Amino acid sequence: MADSRGPRLLMDLNNSFKRDPFIDEYDVLPVLEPKHNKSPFILENHKLGVEAWAVKVLLKYSINRLIGWRSRNPLEQFIDPLDICNLSRAVLLFNPDNYTAWNIRKEFIENGTLSLSDDLEFGALVLSKHPKSPETFIHRRWLFQQLLDHCLSSSSGSNASCSGAAASNEEALVNMEAIDVDIGAHQELGVRLNGAFSLESSRLLKNQTVRELQVCTQAAERYQCNYHAWSHRIWIIKHCLNCSLQVLVEELETTKKWTSNHISDHSGFHFRQFLLRELQNKRSRLQASHSIDCTSLILAEMEIVTDLIKCYPDHETLWYHRRYVFQELLKQEHIEEGIKWQKTKLSNLEGTRFSSEAIISDLCSQIISQEVFLVESRKKNACKGLDYALAKNYVHWLQSLLRERTRKSP
Repeated sequence: MADSRGPRLLMDLNNSFKRDPFIDEYDVLPVLEPKHNKSPFILENHKLGVEAWAVKVLLKYSINRLIGWRSRNPLEQFIDPLDICNLSRAVLLFNPDNYTAWNIRKEFIENGTLSLSDDLEFGALVLSKHPKSPETFIHRRWLFQQLLDHCLSSSSGSNASCSGAAASNEEALVNMEAIDVDIGAHQELGVRLNGAFSLESSRLLKNQTVRELQVCTQAAERYQCNYHAWSHRIWIIKHCLNCSLQVLVEELETTKKWTSNHISDHSGFHFRQFLLRELQNKRSRLQASHSIDCTSLILAEMEIVTDLIKCYPDHETLWYHRRYVFQELLKQEHIEEGIKWQKTKLSNLEGTRFSSEAIISDLCSQIISQEVFLVESRKKNACKGLDYALAKNYVHWLQSLLRERTRKSP
C-alpha cells in the first residue's frame, strides 16, 4: 500500500523552493523518525535541511509516479508537465544517478517546458550534496552542448543543430581564440564578440561557462580526488573555451595554489598536466602572443614539484607528477635548458660533487644521470620511511630509463 505521506512531502518540498528559489545547498538531517507534526524541510539562509525519514518516503513516492508516467500508466499519463519536473527534481536531489529522471528533463528542455539556465542551477545544487555524481556531470555537458549548438545556429541563421559539423570540423567550434577571455575576472568576464554569434546567446554562454568553472572548483573541494569534476573542467575548456591561450595560462596560474593545498589529490595534478600539454601544442602562438617560452613553464613546474616534495614528504602523488614533468624535460626542445636547471640545483648541494666524467655525451642520458644524482642526494638525507621508499622507486624508474637509453644508443 502506498504511503499517504508522499504527496504531502512533495508539496512541502515544492513550497520550499517557492519560498526560496535561490537554495544553493542542502543536506539530510539525522532524524530517523518524525517527532512532531511539522514539515521535515528546514529552510534558512538559502540552505535546505531534510529529515532522513522523509527522504525514503519522498523518493519512493516520486520514483513510482515518475516511472508510472514514463511507462504510460493510465493512472499517471495525464500529469501536468510542471508536476513531472517537480517529481524529477525530488528524485534527483536524493538519487542523482537516476538517468531516467535526467532524460525526462532533457526532453522538457528540448520542448521548451524547462529552462536550460534553471536546469544548470539545479545541477549545481545537486553537486553541492553529491559532488562526484557522474550522471550529473554528463547531463551538464549535454546542456552546454545544446547551448553551443544554439550559439552556432544563431550565428549561421540556421535552425539545424551544429553538433555533426562541429564533430567533423574542429574549426566549427565556437572560436574563443578570437575572444578576449579573462577567467580571473569571474562575473565580469570580458568578451569581445566580433560578430561571432548573437549577443544574447553569447552572454548566456559566457556567464554559464564562468559559473561552470566555479562549480567544478567547489565539487573538487567537496570530494577528494574528484576525477569527474576535473574531467568536466577539461571538457569545458576544450569545447566552450576552445583551449584559449589566455584561459590555459590563467588556469595554470590559479590551480598552482589549489594543488599546493591538496598535495595528495592526483586529479588536480592531472589537470595541470593537461594544461601543460595544450600549451606545448600551441607553443609558437604562446611565444608570439604572451612572450612565454614552453621550456620555462616546464622548468617552473619542476621547481614547484621539487619544493612541494621538500615541504611535504611522504606524498606519492608528488613523485608521480615529478615523473610526468621529467619526461617532458626529456623532449628535444627542453633538454638543454633542463640540464642547466639541474646544474644549478647540483651547485647548491653542500658537500656533494657530481663528476662530469660520469656524464655520457648523449644529452638524454646526461639529464637522467643528473636527475638520479639529485634524488640520491635527497634520499641520503631522508629517514627510512615512506619518503625514502618513494625516492628509491623514483630512482629505480630513472635507472630503467637510463638502461633503455644506453641499450638503444649505437
